[in-house]
Amino acid sequence: MGWNAYATSLIAAGTRVMAASIAAAVLAACATPASPPAPAPAPSLTLEQKHQKIRANWTPGGPDFIPADTLTLFPCHSEELPCGSMAAPTVQKVDFKGPVAGDAKKGEAIAINIRYGNCIACHNLPKGHQGGTIGPSLAEYAKRQMPVDYTYQRIWDIRVYNPNAFMPLYGTNAVLTGQEIQDVMAFLELGK
Repeated sequence: MGWNAYATSLIAAGTRVMAASIAAAVLAACATPASPPAPAPAPSLTLEQKHQKIRANWTPGGPDFIPADTLTLFPCHSEELPCGSMAAPTVQKVDFKGPVAGDAKKGEAIAINIRYGNCIACHNLPKGHQGGTIGPSLAEYAKRQMPVDYTYQRIWDIRVYNPNAFMPLYGTNAVLTGQEIQDVMAFLELGK
């Protein structure tokens, strides 16, 4: 190979290397721009604040059954632990003296809604609501004249009276607020 051919091949090789370098630089410059910095994490809400947020625009028995973000409040929906290995919450004894300041209509909506209070799954209820039979009939609960603190405690955390009961821990697990428990109690009073 002569000098001209040799020089031409060197120039061609250099051009290819230079073209490849330029192409790499252009591609790097055209790549997706860096993402803006992530926003600061939102301050974590207390359990009560989460409940207020969820319930702000939701009516029991309404068309949305239950807001999806409610599921994150219940222990079995934990991302960290499987449901069966989570420790049971501490038994909560509450001090309720009354009087009951509830709304019976709201209490009925809570008690018969299968996605909310769901009392009807285990109990017959006042006003002719036929439900399950695993629990005692509550259709005439008011005639038993049980003390209000006893009724409130049974709904809040039944384990105070029966540690092996199958009833949900409505207050302890923050399924119902204190006011919502009073609403259910007002509904039970209709069974006189």
